[in-house]
Amino acid sequence: MVLKHRARRFDRQYPAGEEQDVGCLHQGPGIARGAGRNCTGGRPAGAYTFLPVLPGDGLMWIRKSEKDRQEGRRTPIPTQVVSNEEYIPMPQSEDQRRVERRIHELADRLAGRRRMSRRQYLGSAAGMAAAFLAMNEVFGRYFLVDWAEAAEAGTERESWPDFIFDAQLHHVKEGIVGPLGFRRLAGMFNLNPDLVGVRPGREDLQLENFTKEVFLDSETTMGIISGAPIGDDRYNILPVDMMVETRRTINELAGSQRMLSHGLAAPNMPGSLEEIERQAAELKVDGWKCYTGVPVNPWRMDDEEVAYPFYELALKLGITNISVHKGLPIVGTDPEYCRPWDIRKAALDWPDLNFIVYHSGFRNLVNELAAGNTGIDENGYLVWTSDIVKDRLETPEMTNVYMELGSVFGHTAITHPEICSHLMGQILKAFGSDHVIWGTDSIWWGSPQWQIEAFRRFEIPEALQEKHGYPAITRKDKERILGLNSARMYGIDVPAALESIPGDRLSQMRAEYLESGPQPSNTQYGWVHEGPLAEDPEVPWSTPI
Repeated sequence: MVLKHRARRFDRQYPAGEEQDVGCLHQGPGIARGAGRNCTGGRPAGAYTFLPVLPGDGLMWIRKSEKDRQEGRRTPIPTQVVSNEEYIPMPQSEDQRRVERRIHELADRLAGRRRMSRRQYLGSAAGMAAAFLAMNEVFGRYFLVDWAEAAEAGTERESWPDFIFDAQLHHVKEGIVGPLGFRRLAGMFNLNPDLVGVRPGREDLQLENFTKEVFLDSETTMGIISGAPIGDDRYNILPVDMMVETRRTINELAGSQRMLSHGLAAPNMPGSLEEIERQAAELKVDGWKCYTGVPVNPWRMDDEEVAYPFYELALKLGITNISVHKGLPIVGTDPEYCRPWDIRKAALDWPDLNFIVYHSGFRNLVNELAAGNTGIDENGYLVWTSDIVKDRLETPEMTNVYMELGSVFGHTAITHPEICSHLMGQILKAFGSDHVIWGTDSIWWGSPQWQIEAFRRFEIPEALQEKHGYPAITRKDKERILGLNSARMYGIDVPAALESIPGDRLSQMRAEYLESGPQPSNTQYGWVHEGPLAEDPEVPWSTPI
């Protein structure tokens, strides 16, 4: 199917005099160029842009939060996969539509019984329980939940564990006037053409709302602000100095340590070692974030000329946790550099460093997995994730490799819990629960609370345990994964934190917020495709690159 383009106005107009900076749009297949623009200027308020659309204007990018606002049908858990712009989001499946309908049916039935409005009910613990009842009705029993939680007051499950550390948190910098960073890259490097020109609501993605979503609307105790080391700060949604400022702001607001910050390490770039030393000395970063599959000068973790000088410096600096984006390749880049086949050698060569594989190396979105009745082959093979699982099983000395769950737990849990069972079962079987790291990729997914609830309740069915040798996920396993593992890696004294945090200012704010009647957004800030052709089988949703 050939993409066609025509002019349309933005739904959201710019204030008078404001310009949009989308970077340079290179002419190429599927790319539209705004009339009269060059690669250095912005576009005046109200000007036309060329947005990529399918024939009949049937396809567009829209933030899930904006779609929810327009339709007024928010749910406690997402019923559609969202994208942070690194990959094309898949359309809502029929099963997900069934879940969404059932959630609203239960809300209509039960809200009055709990003396709540429909919206209040869906924002409550009872509404969350109703969402997992709907999931079990559609997909089978994967989540621990019972009818009483949704229907009767005072039946909520005990909240546990007490310590939750989110290893993958994001927001965008204040003052950003154009589309998010990946859109800029999409234009500059001819990557993902139909991202260009769609304007986000800035306030939803910035620090104030981020703080509400993470620390008021969820039980997250601590976290680490992360980012993407893509080079020039002009194209970065949150440069490292601003990440560290987020750490300072939240910790000062709380009066205790609630936030850590990654440093951004790009050893493929000139002057990188000097910049890494600056971040350690001046910014006191808590760990490193790497991105091997960048559009320009991609690199490998086992490249002895590019990566190893960085590892030597990391050891010298005493900052030894190295997190790397693996899996979920940016559309249009070489996916081989996001493949986790370079982890084993690096880990074996540098046993005193910890390598944290973000997204668990998960290559595909659910609709790319091998065909079959369940969308996965009978052996449960998950492209790339199963490969690094095999590496670990065959190499017991890879004890310094950890698997992180950002986005992949969330989108497999809501899209196909059986695939989520294979994901969790394989990781636990190979790495053990003490080598799995909790991360949510929020704020793209909205508040982390629904993912926390999903993980607390999630079970691997006994049939899959017996067939594939997967372990059951125990409460102790979940406590390790949700927080204790990250605490150990980052040197956090959990008993001391649990003694100080309940009395800090952020906890007081949360208590007052909950007492006054919480207003969770029940939405996500990532992107979905929307329009009458959004489910056309010829559209290359997350197609292999």
